[in-house]
Amino acid sequence: METVNQWLSKHVRFIYSPFRELMTSLHVLNNPSHHLTRLEWAEKIKRNMSPSLWDTCCLFGELSNEWLNFLDLVDVMQYEERHVEEAIERMKRLTEKKFLSLLLGTRATFSSDEWTATEREVHSKPGYYREMLCDFLYHYHQEHFARELFRVEPWLIKAVHEIKDQFEQNPLNAMNSVHPRFKLDARTLKFYKAETWVFQYEEITRLTIYPSSFIAPHLLVGMEVPEIIVYLQVPLPDEKVEDAVPEDLLTILSALGDRSRMQILKLLYHHAYCTQQLTDSTGLAKATISKHLKILEKAGLIKGERHGYYVFYKTNENKLDQLKVDLNQFFDQPFIGRKEET
Repeated sequence: METVNQWLSKHVRFIYSPFRELMTSLHVLNNPSHHLTRLEWAEKIKRNMSPSLWDTCCLFGELSNEWLNFLDLVDVMQYEERHVEEAIERMKRLTEKKFLSLLLGTRATFSSDEWTATEREVHSKPGYYREMLCDFLYHYHQEHFARELFRVEPWLIKAVHEIKDQFEQNPLNAMNSVHPRFKLDARTLKFYKAETWVFQYEEITRLTIYPSSFIAPHLLVGMEVPEIIVYLQVPLPDEKVEDAVPEDLLTILSALGDRSRMQILKLLYHHAYCTQQLTDSTGLAKATISKHLKILEKAGLIKGERHGYYVFYKTNENKLDQLKVDLNQFFDQPFIGRKEET
């Protein structure tokens, strides 16, 4: 049985992909609140982007899970390009089936009755949307991203060389420096996200590390066994680690900071209730229940569904799971990609 360092030496690769960096920047634009070191950049790009280009950015962001589908899937396009335009041209030549898989991720395999109206439209004209996306990416790169890529590219390439040098000295130590919540030991790889993902080395044929100046604080991984993708955050010399707290995280924590709302949320976790039923269950006045429900709904912690005259509410379990991730990411932020001082 080979040692872990021997296994890593055979199966790990480090790749700089300008196209993946572009896609990561689009995720930040669609959801900048947690990317505290990139807030100023995102606000500037949004101010300078034309309304039509921004609308297209939001459309494809909605379809692609905020652009993450392009980042955490197996390399459909083999992202080893030297220039962004190479990858865009490659995307134009994808089959319609591969394009839908790249854009929609796992939702591409859903049955038609599970599609949203927009997804139904994309399925009806995949070639049209493929051209539309490629045209958007080209204009976004030329008008907004190329200048930023010119600025950060030397640091990304330098980061690849540095971690390769560390890897040659001690592969296991180098891999354990990639992210605070990505850990390797003698037998397994572990990813600490909303839940802990554990993989045995024999399950994996390739582990690819991509550097990015945008990815923090995410532990962004593509876990399509047998190929695993992990992103390495590359801090920039002039980058400021903000003291700010993401506004959406504050909203959620504020909504949870009340005993009655916590009790209501627990009730709704196990069963859907309407306002009238919650009044009977909690002993609170109907107006008080309605006030609490509005706060919980605004925070995204519950969802309402109308049935006749009544709206039944249920806990948004995905949002609760994401809260664990958001808290981890907030506390990770100052440390990702930064070397300990000796």
